[in-house]
This record gives sequence, C-alpha cells and structure tokens, in this order.
Amino acid sequence: MPGLISQPKWPEGWPSFTPKDCNPKDTVSSDLKKAIIAEYGAEALRQAWIKTCNALSSVTSRIAATGVDSVPVFEYDEIISSGYKSNFDNEQALKRIRAVGCCIIRGVIPQEEATQHLEDLQTFIAQNADTITGWPKQTPAIFHLYESPVQLKLRTHPNQLQLQRLLNSLFTDPTISPEEEKAQCEPILYPDALRVRQPGQDFDGLGPHIDGGSLSRWADDEYRHTYHKILSGHPEEYDPYDLSHRRVAKPSMFPGGAMCTVLRNFQGWTALTECSPGEGGLMVMPDIHLATAYMILRPFFKDPRHKDTDQGNDWKDPEKWELDDSSWFPGTYPMDAQLLSPASHPHLHLEDTLVSVPTVYPGDTIWWHADELLVDKSLIVDLQMCHAVETTHNGTRPAAVVYIPAAPSTPDNKEYIRRHWRDLLAGNPPDDYKYLDGTGTELVLSKQNERNMIGALPIDTISAEGRRALGEGV
Repeated sequence: MPGLISQPKWPEGWPSFTPKDCNPKDTVSSDLKKAIIAEYGAEALRQAWIKTCNALSSVTSRIAATGVDSVPVFEYDEIISSGYKSNFDNEQALKRIRAVGCCIIRGVIPQEEATQHLEDLQTFIAQNADTITGWPKQTPAIFHLYESPVQLKLRTHPNQLQLQRLLNSLFTDPTISPEEEKAQCEPILYPDALRVRQPGQDFDGLGPHIDGGSLSRWADDEYRHTYHKILSGHPEEYDPYDLSHRRVAKPSMFPGGAMCTVLRNFQGWTALTECSPGEGGLMVMPDIHLATAYMILRPFFKDPRHKDTDQGNDWKDPEKWELDDSSWFPGTYPMDAQLLSPASHPHLHLEDTLVSVPTVYPGDTIWWHADELLVDKSLIVDLQMCHAVETTHNGTRPAAVVYIPAAPSTPDNKEYIRRHWRDLLAGNPPDDYKYLDGTGTELVLSKQNERNMIGALPIDTISAEGRRALGEGV
C-alpha cells in the first residue's frame, strides 16, 4: 500500500475506547441518547447506519490503497484568483477539496520568506526564553505564543487572507442573503499557537480525534441539527458545508481546557520547514462525508462482539448490530475532543485509513474540514475532521508549523475577534488561551504579555486589511 504511515499500525500510546469506559451513573448521556432515539426513531437510525457502513467499505479500501495520494495537492497560483467565488480558478480542484475535506496548498508564502520566518521565530523565542512557556514544560514543542511577530506576519499575509476567502466560500448558508454570505466569507484571524518539534522528539500526544467538542454534537440542539439528514435516515443527503445550523452551534457547551469558542471552517497549518511522512507531521483520514456520518451514528449501535458467544467477523455486517440506548458515547468525553480508535469505531479501519499527508515545504499550507479526523495534541478543539500527528519524528530537521485556520465572519466570530483586538493591543492572551495548555486538570492562568516581549511587532506595521481581520473596527 503506497504512502502509509512509517510507524506501528497502532501506537501503544494511543488510547482505545470500549464499553468498559461507560459510566453507568451518567444519566445525562443516557437520557440524551434515549431522547434522540425517540426523536428520530429506531428505524431511521438503523437505515442510516446500514447505508453508512456499507458505503464506507469501498471508501476505506480506496484510502488504504492510495495512502498519501488520497490527500489532494494544489499550487496557490493554480487555485486562486483575485475575484470572489465565481471568479476562482480551477473548479475541479475546489470540487476535489469539498469531496475529501482536506488539501495541501503549496506556495502560499514564498519559500525563502517562510525559511526566514523560522530563523526569526527561533531568535524571538531565544530572546524571550525566560518569559515564554510551552508544552511539554521542560522541552517545549508547543509554545504558548499567539501574537509573536512571525505569527502576526504570516496570519495577515495577503495570500493567507485571499486563500481563506476561497476556503470560506466553499461553505453555503441559505439562511442569509447572497450579499451577507459574501460578507461572511471575509476571514477573521483566529489566534492559535505554533509548534517546533525537534528531530527525535517523540510524543504520543492525542490519538485520532475530531475537534469541535464531543458530546456537544448530540447535546446542543443546533449542533445536532447540523446532522439532521444523517440521524433521520438519509446520510447520503448530508451536506458538510451547510452553515445554516453550524454557525450558531455551541461546540464548547461543556467548557474545558481544549475548547475553541470560534467556528473554524478549516483548521490550517502553515509550514516553516520541510516535513515528510515519518517526520512528525500530520495524519488524516481523507474522507469527510461518510466518516462524519459514521461517527454521529456510532453511539446508537452495539457491537455484536459484546455477547459471550464467538461472533467471528459478524461485526463487519452492520445489520448484526443492535440498537444501544446505554449511556456510552464511544470516545466521547464532554470537555474533550471527539476521540476515536479501532476498538470504538471499527468500520473506519483507522489502522489503514489514517494516512500521513504528503511532504510539505516552507510556505506550504495544510487545511482540513471541521469534521475530519486528525491526530495532534497541539490542536485546539473546534469543528473538525479526524486527524492525528505521527508519534515519532525520524527526520533530521525541526518540524515547525504555525496554526492558522480559516474562520468566517459569522456574528459570534466577529464578537470574539472584537475582544481579541483589545487583548492584542494590551498584550493579554486571547480568550481561548487565558489558561495554559498542557497542565493537566489544573487551570493555570497565563501571565504572559506578548506586547512586553523583546522584538514584539508594532501593530501599526500591519496592513489595514490585516488589522481588520485581527478585529480592528469589526
């Protein structure tokens, strides 16, 4: 199989999830599941389950066979133009991105410029070493930096802003006018962290997960309605790019240390170094439609292997699964991301379908949809696809990325970015980062003031377009 991950089939440090994790005293989850079954009906759920599992078999086989080639790659100049929506080039490329839910866009930042940014970032960290904190504490790979000069320059780069308009335009919102929809495509520049992972630096991090809250997907009325077509027995009609309910959903209705309160259409990485498969990079399951439908339906069905009798391969047949109204939501913990494993979500065949993304170079960007599966401890929870980060880094150079997502100008997002502008000027950590990440269950208030750091970027050097996206005058 070409291009599969260069690490064990399932790393020992990645957790697994089984019905033994079920808390019988969890009446909230139990009542919620029973209410959803009553709302949609057992027959509609079963119909959706069988359709989804049967369709998944061909998708997972294709991904396992094609490996890294499942992730589409485009050049920045190939995919974008100066217009809005109807003027964007390469409609086939955009259709491919919509179908898969992830992509690499090369050359968003000129390579020489991106390489210089890495040197400048390393200098900035060294100059402020006594002030900057990170995770892990002794040998940080994730730095608690959100407004460093390099981050602000990359975030406000005109190519970033134009690309984010394109990505936001892939989403539709029939509840608003075409003029409002166009305005909603204007990006807000959500402040996120950065990662510099050294060669040989291993971490189990977080196994496959989908950002954007976990139990919130079922518990929040608007969030659940995003998946109405799936739950009502018609997963083939589900549109992952419809913002009608998603834009007002509350993924952080169960507050936690890894919760994002902003709607990000796509999470994104901007690479500052070359990174190939096996060098500590990103892993994704490159499917958005069926993987999401499966994840939403999975809690309502019981694996036939729960019985004492030997079921062999009966679990592969979705018709052998029984309705489950227990309190167990597989891999679902209210204050965390949605977690996945082969044990809890067997039809996804994650051992074979979680693939490393192709090699990226300085200035390239990686993007993945709100509901797609990924793995990386360094990511903050949002609406996203199943993803992961390789547990080992076998390369000879650092793997450095800056997290820059594509977030639309929805009313809630605009309110967040207005507050961010005030915090940016004052040097305060952004709302979602008031507390330090990687400190376990303890909430540790951040005392960093990035305006007071040596070499902080003067805000008036940022373009007017960039300042607006950062929150000025919004």
